[in-house]
Amino acid sequence: MLALLAVVLLVGGGLIGLWLLLGWLGAWRLNRSYTLYPDVSFSFTPWELGVKHEEVEFPTADGIMLRGWLLPRPETTRTVVSLHGYRGHMAQLLGISTLLWRAGFNVLLFDFRGRGRSAAAPISMGLWERGDLAAALDLVTRRIAGARIGLLGYSMGAVVAAYGGADPRVRALVLDSCFTSLPEVLERMAGQEAGRYLRGWVGGRAFLPAMEWWHRRRGKPAFAEAAPIQVMRNLASKPVLVIQGDRDGTVPLEHGQRLAAEADAELWLVPGAHHCGAYFVDRPAYADRVSAFFQRHLGEIGSREAAEGGR
Repeated sequence: MLALLAVVLLVGGGLIGLWLLLGWLGAWRLNRSYTLYPDVSFSFTPWELGVKHEEVEFPTADGIMLRGWLLPRPETTRTVVSLHGYRGHMAQLLGISTLLWRAGFNVLLFDFRGRGRSAAAPISMGLWERGDLAAALDLVTRRIAGARIGLLGYSMGAVVAAYGGADPRVRALVLDSCFTSLPEVLERMAGQEAGRYLRGWVGGRAFLPAMEWWHRRRGKPAFAEAAPIQVMRNLASKPVLVIQGDRDGTVPLEHGQRLAAEADAELWLVPGAHHCGAYFVDRPAYADRVSAFFQRHLGEIGSREAAEGGR
């Protein structure tokens, strides 16, 4: 009996240790130090693309200094705020942002806290970054009187946009590769990680409590606090375009479908697109679709605007 008890304790302890280990690994991958290769100082800026721009910096309510680029169109109040993903930075959105500027929109790009050129700070998966968007909207409304604002967000940036859509200053939203809730995405990630070691014997859901336990020990918010599906119904009164690729290995296709259904939104499913990859499948078509959406809902460019914009 003692030998049997020892075996049970040994096996049980091993399983608990493996559970905690995989949970730690998932939390580490989610929260590991943010590093850019190459450094953002070697990345492109609007200057290389021949776009008028101004370097801006502005503080959040909790004192984090954010930095970005404002691409001005003095002849219009139509403005798009571009929001990058979890481990991204603003230079990655220069393609679509400069195309929107050429289409006649003011555009603000900025780095979320702890990323790119913005001040070092703890990061989250879309909770603390909501304060960054609020500060960006304050900057836009200070600089552009009567600004008609649209949000263009990618992955975590789309999550931040979904929450920020409740702000009355926001008139329209484009959400690209947005997940329904962080627990659902992490369950998928944990399942993939567990599959490497357990070959499908245990699903990812079993490891989420361990992963969140390690995550919370770092002072990070609960996973459930990033769940845009819970606020999408509140956006039903605003124009929303949800973009989702059918080859997205991070956010499954059904996430985009559910988000669009919840908000009664326009849904654009892009065949062959990976996570945040719809733009790269057909860049002209993507730019035309997003530009036309914002033109419809932020206001078409008028004759005076067109004349001034062509100078």
